Amino acid sequence: GIIQVKQNIKTDTSSFEGSTGNFSGNISGLTETITTQSASSQVLIILHTNLSTTEGQRCTFRILRGSTVLSVGDASSSVIRGIFPSICPSDNNSRSVICSMMIIDSPGSAATHTYNVQGQGESSAGTVNINRTKGNNTSDTYHAGISSITLMELGG
Repeated sequence: GIIQVKQNIKTDTSSFEGSTGNFSGNISGLTETITTQSASSQVLIILHTNLSTTEGQRCTFRILRGSTVLSVGDASSSVIRGIFPSICPSDNNSRSVICSMMIIDSPGSAATHTYNVQGQGESSAGTVNINRTKGNNTSDTYHAGISSITLMELGG
């Protein structure tokens, strides 16, 4: 069953520059900590992102427990290994893309574990924006979004 739930909802905006092959540092507001009660506990991680890029190109994200990268795609030549590939449309300043995923982690100890999210955009993506559209429209006909990371300790 579910032992405990922790969640961090990111309501502000942030961004990082695309850099082919390099992931950003940890994305502010997409970090959460959980203290597991048992070494046999698993942690269900639910990530929801709202993103856009200034040049409408490819980007991806990855989740880390501490410095350990979790659940990324298989290596194939020089492909970037992330949790989901995404492409942001460049034809409309009002668009953003929603990407969500779930994975189960087995940290292996009853301890405090910190989960972080990092992003990567190809260099031609320009800036990768979190929780805002490409055009960063702020009039009353546009909408603001959120991103979140949720952790559920599972046991029993």
